[in-house]
Amino acid sequence: MNKDMGDGLKDNVVWSCPEHSMETYFKVKEFEKKPEAKDFVYVRFVEDDQFESMWVKILQGTQHQGYGELNNIPVKLLDRTLGDTISYKTDKEGVTWENKN
Repeated sequence: MNKDMGDGLKDNVVWSCPEHSMETYFKVKEFEKKPEAKDFVYVRFVEDDQFESMWVKILQGTQHQGYGELNNIPVKLLDRTLGDTISYKTDKEGVTWENKN
């Protein structure tokens, strides 16, 4: 969850096959429970058939709903950039999605 990843970026990316994508998402999302992550939420993004999950620093709201600043450098979804303002909402299954509305 650090903007200054530099060469560490390649070590901070977790790749997952479609079959295990949600399992991996929920494993990483567990970090939200740590005290040092209280101001962050792990958000899932979708564009066409591409998925990417990234950390968002909460500016307003909670880990369940609100908006914040993208705190990762996107690897797959290149129309987003570090620092973008992202609106998000958690669904009934516990997945936090970008809220494009």
